Amino acid sequence: MGQLCCFPFSRDEEKISQRPIGIQDLINEALQRERMVLKSKVKQIKELLLQPETQAKIRRELFEGRSINNSNQENDVDFNATLT
Repeated sequence: MGQLCCFPFSRDEEKISQRPIGIQDLINEALQRERMVLKSKVKQIKELLLQPETQAKIRRELFEGRSINNSNQENDVDFNATLT
């Protein structure tokens, strides 16, 4: 019986068909991976900021005492409109 292989080419054919990997290719791959990681983190942060608990906590920390110290209601910010 012949040996079955999951690769369409023999090892020699595969080496011929691939172009050599250069420094620029390695840099591009590293940059692509870094972009993917950063996009994932931005998505997680956006999801966290949209949670009602997070919005309430931010609202408390940013505007705590502002209404007590400032009787002028024009300075208050509608935080729900800002985040959504």
